[in-house]
Order: sequence, then structure tokens, then C-alpha cells
Amino acid sequence: MEQSNQLTAEPFTLDGISSSDPDGHVPPDILINGTKGRIPRWANFPQKPLPGEDEDYTELYVYWEQSSKTTEIFNDRYTYINDKPEFEFDLTAEHMIEDGVAEIYYVLLGRNGNPDESPKRKLTIVHALTPTLRPPAFPDADLYGYINCDTDPWVGEKIRVQIVPEAVNIFQDEDVCVLVWQGFATLNGSLPVLTPQHTFREIIDGDKPVKGFVIDIPFDPFIRPMFDKHSAIARYTILRRGVPIYASHPGLVKIDRIEPGYTEPCGGGPLK
Repeated sequence: MEQSNQLTAEPFTLDGISSSDPDGHVPPDILINGTKGRIPRWANFPQKPLPGEDEDYTELYVYWEQSSKTTEIFNDRYTYINDKPEFEFDLTAEHMIEDGVAEIYYVLLGRNGNPDESPKRKLTIVHALTPTLRPPAFPDADLYGYINCDTDPWVGEKIRVQIVPEAVNIFQDEDVCVLVWQGFATLNGSLPVLTPQHTFREIIDGDKPVKGFVIDIPFDPFIRPMFDKHSAIARYTILRRGVPIYASHPGLVKIDRIEPGYTEPCGGGPLK
């Protein structure tokens, strides 16, 4: 559709991406998992027609601009029966696969044919900061880097990942740590993978900026797939006011849940 030069539609929000950041840095977990866009109900939303009147409608189009290319990523049509306070659309990891700067906006087109265009949201996409921080640690692993059936806490419950600041003031109050965890069918964190990438968020508050903190990885579904000569890798990114500022090197833990004389892994085998 032909877009308007008039910015007459309301601004919209993107879950997890700070509206106060003019560059719109996209956090790493959103690059992996995607997010939701939320468009507020527009003032001239279609009303129920009177008897004999044609039904009014509004068409919504969402556009993604990057590398001099404009792509329609969402469209829908709304009548009075769809009325609600806000309207959602998906912004997927596939939309954000290319590093660089993108802009996203929406256009409303009513039955009268006049388009209403929203302000554009700038997004800065960087999939990988250069790692500068030490890898996260696994405080319960043995001297050889293994988590096994004798580990305390028990591997059938969780694996603990420890993050410790390596310099004064490197973490600040209300920073956010985004930990990425993934399991592998090898002992050295190489392919093939056994799990997708999973993300965990931790707000760095209280005494955490000084003492560090532990993130628990629950057994299900994050550990269960790994049981015999397998491993997992954890790495993290630090966000400050929504902007990624530090990334860690990857930390490796080996996982062995097979006890001598037993065929079933302690904690249970992979789900069929």
C-alpha cells in the first residue's frame, strides 16, 4: 500500500525494548525469542453501524525498514467487534536476523482511504558483543568440570551458574543480566545441539553488584536432554538501561548422569 507522509497515528511500544533509548538497542534475549508490539486503540476506531449503513473497518499494516528495503511484517483488518484497548503484533527473531539499524512503524487505513502513519521506532541490532568478561562459573562442578549424580545440589533438581564481578563498579544497581544456556551432545560444547538457546534474566540489585549472584537452571526442560558425555554452555550479557554493554566468554560444564551399573540416567532420561 502507499504510505503517508503524515504522522497522525499514536506511538507504539515493543515489550522489553526501552522507549527511552533513542537508538532502541535490542536486548539479546529478544533477539533470540522475539517480542510483542503493542499499538494503542486509535481514536476513530470503527463503530457499530446503524441499520442500513455499511460496516466500517480499519486495516493495520506494520512495516520493517532495513538496508534500504521496506517489508510488511503484519497486517490485519478490524471492525467494531474487534474493539479493545490495544492491538498486538509479533516481532520475531527472524525479522531481526540482520545486524545493523532498522526502523519499524505502522499505518492505519480506514474505509475512507486516508492513511494514518505512526512515528518510526529505531532499533539497533547487535547479535554478539565482543566478549570481555570472564565466563560464568559452575561452583558445584568437580575438579574435572563435571556435574554428576553425586553433585550437591542434585543434578536432577538444578545446576547453579555463578556470576561474580571481576572489577569494582563493573555491575551497577538495576543492571540486568541475560544468561543464555544451551546443551550439546558432546563434552566440549560443540555440535550437535541437544537444546535450543534458553534465556534467563536476573536484575542486579541489593548486594549483587558487589558480591555477584547465582542463577539456577532447573532440571526440566533445561538439563534433562543432557545425560551421557554431554555438556552445556552458559554465557551472559549485561544490560544497562536496556542497552547491552558487556558480554562474557562462554563457560562450559560437562554433564554425566549415568551411574555405574545403571542404564537410566539419574533424574530421568530425555522425554520421548
